[in-house]
Amino acid sequence: MLHAALAYRPPLSNLLYAYKFLGRNDLYAALAELMLAKPPAWPAEPDLVMAMPLSVRRLHKRGFNQSLLLAESVAKHLNLPLLPPFVATRSHRPAQSTLPRQLRTKNVRGIFQVAPAADVKNRHVLLIDDVVTSGATISELARTLQRAGAAAVYGWVLARAE
Repeated sequence: MLHAALAYRPPLSNLLYAYKFLGRNDLYAALAELMLAKPPAWPAEPDLVMAMPLSVRRLHKRGFNQSLLLAESVAKHLNLPLLPPFVATRSHRPAQSTLPRQLRTKNVRGIFQVAPAADVKNRHVLLIDDVVTSGATISELARTLQRAGAAAVYGWVLARAE
């Protein structure tokens, strides 16, 4: 199940671009508020929150994980534990936004590993990301979490590209 709070279009798309690519990580609180203003209803209450991981290379280049900052706000607001950032790792691949839709699923296949320390067995995981386009990345991580034993994975993103 995937819930997007808003559509990815101006002015939100401009704010997200500045947030992710221009080093404006100070925008996270305002963006989290936008997300939290439209909370979804899940089939079962989540047990914990997890941020979409970045590859180490992308994390070093950007300097922060934009999804982690949003996830911290969501976890605090919902009074849920937040999984530490490196319990799930992501191999580096070309950015999904640079690829045509038909190549996105192939690009992310097998890129995630979930450490045993993640403790997701029989848990309902709330997965937070900033933007979803094709849904390939969030679907791949959800499958990986379910193979690691998660009972369910719910995706909540700030914006969905149309």
